[in-house]
Amino acid sequence: MHRWLKDGKLTDHRTVGGHRRYDSAEVEALLSVSDGVTVTEKNVALYARVSTQKQAGNLTRQHERLIEVCGERGYRIVLDCSEIASGLNDNRRQFFKVIDAACKGEVKKVVVEHRDRLTRFGFRTIERFFKGVGCTVEVLEQVEGKSEHEELVEDILTIIVSFSSRIYGARGGRKRKDNSDAESA
Repeated sequence: MHRWLKDGKLTDHRTVGGHRRYDSAEVEALLSVSDGVTVTEKNVALYARVSTQKQAGNLTRQHERLIEVCGERGYRIVLDCSEIASGLNDNRRQFFKVIDAACKGEVKKVVVEHRDRLTRFGFRTIERFFKGVGCTVEVLEQVEGKSEHEELVEDILTIIVSFSSRIYGARGGRKRKDNSDAESA
């Protein structure tokens, strides 16, 4: 910054205590020129998600791809969220961070790799919510050729699998607990 001051590219304002203050718009403009990338979209949030721990490698690839594409497009990333959780889970902390940032106006665009990474069910509702708070959703990979009927069948199967795994997962947990109680007695 001192070099930019000497070169006359940046101006500072001094406080009563002698501290320098800079105009953030000037600094951002200089940073985008010095990086060789022009910032085209400000305040972008990335959101990557996979359903299980076994897919952690896919989460890493998904995240890297989001960063790469945003860099190519000149997006400035202000929020970077990744998590391992079901798309039907209604208590996803990282997803809530994105929603909170959009509601506060800190984020103007949410970038995801696929629609189902944001949510498995009700994508249009979430997209409309974001639009209502002044935020857009950009999906990098649009799935072409699926009819509404095929999407509906896929959504129903997803719901059935999710709920049946909850039921049988809870049953298995109870069974393991009962077995461990019996062994300790």
